[in-house]
Amino acid sequence: MMALLLLILWGPVLLATGIAFALRLTLLRRAPRMGARDAVIAAVVGGVPTVIVVAPRAGTFGMGPALWWDLGQQAALPLILGIIGIVLLSLPARSAQMSASAQLTPRTVRTFLRLRGPIVLALLVALTLTLTVAAGAASETDDLGRHTLFTITLGTSGTSASTGIYGWYHSLPSLALLAALVVVAVLAWLRIPRPPWGEDIAHDTAVRRTRADNISRLACGAVLLHLAVVLHSLRGTASVMLSAPANDLGMISLGTPFAAMEPALFVAATVATVAGLALWLLTALSGIPLGARRQAPVPTS
Repeated sequence: MMALLLLILWGPVLLATGIAFALRLTLLRRAPRMGARDAVIAAVVGGVPTVIVVAPRAGTFGMGPALWWDLGQQAALPLILGIIGIVLLSLPARSAQMSASAQLTPRTVRTFLRLRGPIVLALLVALTLTLTVAAGAASETDDLGRHTLFTITLGTSGTSASTGIYGWYHSLPSLALLAALVVVAVLAWLRIPRPPWGEDIAHDTAVRRTRADNISRLACGAVLLHLAVVLHSLRGTASVMLSAPANDLGMISLGTPFAAMEPALFVAATVATVAGLALWLLTALSGIPLGARRQAPVPTS
């Protein structure tokens, strides 16, 4: 039993780590060599948030201090970390050498930004909004007037049971943070073309593309980890059962309308966790030099 709990707890983390290293050593092996400053920033904005999100898992089954806050704070944490990381990545890189003559090569967002990043981010945001609105609409008020409860009622007997749900009380702050994350990511992408070209335009272009990709990874990873919290919460709500005596029929049990989705919600939450952590770890690894070498500019005269 303990082995199964450890697998559920740390399996996604280990899988995400393996995926991140595999991608860095294969598809991203020829990523450009960054300067020391940019490499450190990439390691910090990808690695530190990962540790902050993963560390409280040790307290889930009493294996360490229970560091988790309430549901709303758990959902907000990845978005806050993503915003901070993107802000740090948006700081302009300092070129070691600047061209002494004007460079006429155009610098636009499309020069550095691959469209798949914004497209994936938009799809994840749309999915998150759909689940959030659905859960919020199904929530009811608790004794304090907060939308945190989901109630199921057994027939016309009046027998009912309530459980927690990711309702408006928890989700509204995260919706504001989600909007802020999108705005910060867009502004960060727009800032990438602004600094003038370095001496080596080809290398400068490759580094800026990596920065744009890292912004996409941080943003998508933050939304995925936020989505994982939402899905885990909905899974817990879906698992609730209400049982009551019914005269000669014995005990009658009633589940939530979406009880059949509990296994799918668990799988989806696990996939979102693995994907989000892998994207953040890949950002941290992007600054580690592998086979790529910076080519010195060749003088033309």
